[in-house]
Amino acid sequence: MPVQAGFSQIAAALADPAREAILAALADGRALPAGELATAAGVSPQSASAHLQRLVDSGILAVWKQGKFRYYRLAGEPAAEVIEALANFAQKVTSSSTRRRATPPDLGFARSCYSHLAGALGVELGDLLQRRGYIRVRGDVVEITPAGKQWAAEQGFAVEGKRTARADLRLCLDWTERRHHLAGRLPSAILRGLLEKGHLRRGPGRALHLTPSGKAWFAALAAAETRQNRYQSET
Repeated sequence: MPVQAGFSQIAAALADPAREAILAALADGRALPAGELATAAGVSPQSASAHLQRLVDSGILAVWKQGKFRYYRLAGEPAAEVIEALANFAQKVTSSSTRRRATPPDLGFARSCYSHLAGALGVELGDLLQRRGYIRVRGDVVEITPAGKQWAAEQGFAVEGKRTARADLRLCLDWTERRHHLAGRLPSAILRGLLEKGHLRRGPGRALHLTPSGKAWFAALAAAETRQNRYQSET
C-alpha cells in the first residue's frame, strides 16, 4: 500500500482564490493584519477570518498578537518555498494560454521573494556574484567563497541569528525569469541591507524599486567585476 504524504489537506487549504490572494500579499515575508488581508483578497472581514484560520490550521500561516491586534505571516521559509514552487508550476502550465495575465513590469524587474531579492534584478545579482568569484555554483549546489565572505562583511551584510538548518545560500527558481536567483540567510541579509541603505525601496505588493543609489551600487559591482576580469586576463 503506497504511503500517503499528507499534502492533500494542505492543497485543499490553498485551493481557493481568496486564500491565494492572501498568500500573495504575504509572500514578501511581512506580517499584515486581517483587515489588510481582507482588502487584498476582496472579501469581507468575516470571510477573511475564516480563510486565515484555515491557512493557520494547515501550517501555512503563523499568527502573532500585539496587544489587541493579530498579525498573520507565512510560517517560515519552507511555506514560502511551497508558494513559490506553485507559482512556478502555474506559470509553466499556463504559459501557452491566451488568457495568461502579463506580469506587471515592476514585479518582473525586482520583487521580494519572501525575504530575498527576485525578478530580473535578483537573477542579475546572482550572476554578478558568481562572476566576481564571491559564490560558486555546482549543479544545484551554491556556496559562498572566502572572497565572498570578506565582501559580505565589508558590505555589512550580516547574517542574523544563530545558525540553523536554513542554508546560507541556495538556488530558488524565479517564476518570471525562468532562471535561478539566490535564497537563504545571506541573500536575506543582502536584501535587508539594500533596503536599509536606501538602494531599494518597497513598492506596492511585493514590488521593489531601484533607487539612484541602488543603480550606483549595482554599477559599481559590475564595474569591479569587469576590472577583475581585465586584471586576470593581463596576468
